[in-house]
Amino acid sequence: MKTEGFGNFPSKEIKLSSETIERTPPPEGGTVIIMQRHGNYDRETGHLTTEGRAETLERSHEIIQEMIEKVPEDERKYISLLVVASPTVKNEGQRSMETASAVIETAQNIFEEYNIPKDNIMTETPRPTQDIEEPRIFEGDTTYWKFLVEKYGKGTREFWKAYEEDVHEEERKKMGAEGPVDMSDRFAHFTNVLGRYAHLYHTNHRGEPSRLIIWSVSHYDTITTYFKNHVAGIDQKEYVPVDYDGGVSLVIDSEDKASIAVGETTYPIELTKRGTALERKTDNK
Repeated sequence: MKTEGFGNFPSKEIKLSSETIERTPPPEGGTVIIMQRHGNYDRETGHLTTEGRAETLERSHEIIQEMIEKVPEDERKYISLLVVASPTVKNEGQRSMETASAVIETAQNIFEEYNIPKDNIMTETPRPTQDIEEPRIFEGDTTYWKFLVEKYGKGTREFWKAYEEDVHEEERKKMGAEGPVDMSDRFAHFTNVLGRYAHLYHTNHRGEPSRLIIWSVSHYDTITTYFKNHVAGIDQKEYVPVDYDGGVSLVIDSEDKASIAVGETTYPIELTKRGTALERKTDNK
């Protein structure tokens, strides 16, 4: 699988892939929020490649099927799925929306196979969500984007390394551009919104063994910065790769306790915490 590559790995290498998306189903009265990068795409057109779409279909099938089979057969009809995606457009394609559409297609087939009502898939198409779009330096005021292009070239490794490590933080702030930590904060905020939605969903389904899967498809940039700043507490300048279709699963139990597991490490997540990543680091000193 292809990963982004800058060579600035943390001391203990972490890589997020389709395998780090846990196959643990939502607990009864609980939720799993899958945070996934889009599939392999053509950088000229912006569309998923034929191979990339096939890989997304296969990987999402494995994840959904494994989750369903771990739920007691008589409770599977209470599994529901909501799919959201970044609406980012590159040239003529929307790689995250296309990935999310493939997830829905897979889910429709599997739900039929396991006699789960198709109405339990809450949308026929992914819900576009701007809070999880790519870095906000390409649209609107593009002054900072032009600044990076002039220094490093358009879309080069050096360009992305400088952005991700926030090498020019002072200049970026003067230009009013979004930085990587800012991006992680908006992604975390939307995760909190999804957590509140999940709580409301289960409140409205009291008396049922309800289980909710929320599938959120975005980008390498959003997922790696969120993981570093809001999950593992890794320095933003260090590199945590995310494969195509890779990501993590946030599990929320019926008491609204949340965690993300990667390998043998489980990270507790505070969904209701307010403030920025920097403020939280200061509070914890």
